[in-house]
Amino acid sequence: MTITASNISYWIGQQPILHRLSFNIVPGQLTVVLGQNGAGKSTFLKILSGEQRPTMGRVLLGNSDLHRIPVHKLATMRAVLSQQYAVALGFSCEEIVLMGRYPHYGSRPAEADWQIVRQCMDEMQVSHLASRPYQSLSGGEQQRVQLARVLAQLTPADAVHKTGAYARNEGILLLDEPTSNMDILYQQLCLTKARELARRGYTVVVILHDLNLAAQFADTILLLKAGRMVQYGTVAEVLQPSFIAEAYGLEVDLVETPEHGFPIIVPAAYRTNDATNDDNNFCYECSTTTYDIKR
Repeated sequence: MTITASNISYWIGQQPILHRLSFNIVPGQLTVVLGQNGAGKSTFLKILSGEQRPTMGRVLLGNSDLHRIPVHKLATMRAVLSQQYAVALGFSCEEIVLMGRYPHYGSRPAEADWQIVRQCMDEMQVSHLASRPYQSLSGGEQQRVQLARVLAQLTPADAVHKTGAYARNEGILLLDEPTSNMDILYQQLCLTKARELARRGYTVVVILHDLNLAAQFADTILLLKAGRMVQYGTVAEVLQPSFIAEAYGLEVDLVETPEHGFPIIVPAAYRTNDATNDDNNFCYECSTTTYDIKR
């Protein structure tokens, strides 16, 4: 399902957060949103999810205005993983994942709902945590359980017994920093699953801070600075040193790795031919602030 944003702006009082963003996010691709802290990434995702209304402009899901879709129907069309998901009560991990099924059943879950819960937990490698209290988990484990929850939310009952839990080739998945608190293994697992969903036809939007993960997994990238679009396009089009410097105030080098098929992004301060290397103490200017880097 295509997401179409037309002239999106968002203000808090007199403070602009997003400014005139227009683009299409198409199914079948993994779209990554990048930008500094405070660039407007999380606000952008909240507007795409319908949690917040834009001050100006509109968002279409397919041919439907986002804010004219009934809430219950919207809950079966898109799922959101927020940065923070507070759970005050002593739910088990299995019960947390079952929450993703709420839009699909009435008074109580059917056996098909429980099967989907188990499938999604297995896909995210958290089946062994099913009976554990959610609050007892590490931050990374909680993120994986939450990923299983949003996958369960987008899985219809007739997907049971099909190829994996993600048989339906529609739906919108919005992930706000899903790899935070994860080690390198589960970062790879998380984004591999996100890309797999995109390949099945889902519309997947992911906020990341790690430019190298974006280079590895993204099909398209939206690069923001202070709520404005710096560039939107393919990895090769967006992850250029000039655009990265504009968005982050940081000079970088792209190290091509033909054997992997994507570049590695390295701060220019670490160039091996830099005369300051002898001191093991580098300085470079990022916007108006000078940072000392020690190895």
